[in-house]
Amino acid sequence: MGDYTKLKANEAQAIADLYQVGKIKELKPLSLGISNSNYRLDTDKGLYLLKVSNDKGIDELRGEMEILLYLKELKFPYSLTPYQTKQGEAVYTFRDKFGVLFPFLDGIPPGPSDIACEEIGKGLACLHSLKHTEKFNELRDHEKVGFGVHEIYEYAQRPEAPSDFTELFDLMFPHKFEWFREFKWERGIIHGDLYSDNTLFKSECLQVLLDFEQGGRGEYLLDLGISISGTCLEKGRLHPALIRSYLKGYESKRALPKEEKIHLADAIALGLFSIALWRIKRFKEKDLNPLMAESYRELLLRAELFNQTLKSEPLL
Repeated sequence: MGDYTKLKANEAQAIADLYQVGKIKELKPLSLGISNSNYRLDTDKGLYLLKVSNDKGIDELRGEMEILLYLKELKFPYSLTPYQTKQGEAVYTFRDKFGVLFPFLDGIPPGPSDIACEEIGKGLACLHSLKHTEKFNELRDHEKVGFGVHEIYEYAQRPEAPSDFTELFDLMFPHKFEWFREFKWERGIIHGDLYSDNTLFKSECLQVLLDFEQGGRGEYLLDLGISISGTCLEKGRLHPALIRSYLKGYESKRALPKEEKIHLADAIALGLFSIALWRIKRFKEKDLNPLMAESYRELLLRAELFNQTLKSEPLL
């Protein structure tokens, strides 16, 4: 659910008054999001998406908005641009609350299909094909907010790591990712959490990539693995045919280098461990949502089943 912070009508109007978006006619909470409470604002000037941060620090949120503003400069077609307040800030503050105001877009996340996977693959490849400016070096690293190879490897060695996480990691990655750490992978802006539910579609066409809260500078291969691991699913399991559709779309915009093809399967499994660790940190250790404290196990099971599938049906 996306309505952790209960926002009253007068509070929403006070936040709207920080912008130039008019008077609110209707305030509607939306059942979307984990880290944010989301509201649809219907004002006399249009429709807006109001986000109130639940568990992110304000500096973390500002770092995310810096990425979105940078993507606007590069004319990336699949991201939202935050409105700026009257004071020129991309993140508003109101009493003990802070968040972001976006344009409201119609659309829905897609169900599992070859078309949806191909479209999301194209969208991610467009992100990975951007030509960066010097400002790129001023943006945050993905590992400041997400979990890459180094964090996952180090966590798996810690005594506080759940035993099922550690045991499956050792089983699936006996090489300890030496291949990843020894190679200079192509890097740029990555999304870091591009599951299908972080997209909006209209008439089977991708409209926007949502929630860059784990976005930053990182390796394209990691981003690709994470996205495939949460997009190419049928009945909760990774499906090789959907993965091939995703790669068809991706390679229509960016050809996979040889080394990325060789290690793609490991990257997909790594993507599952990355999001599993995110869930452990958010739900098990921070107690953000006690009902999801054990939800990381869903990702581990998916990784184990994927590993078994690969033995009978290679991806490429």
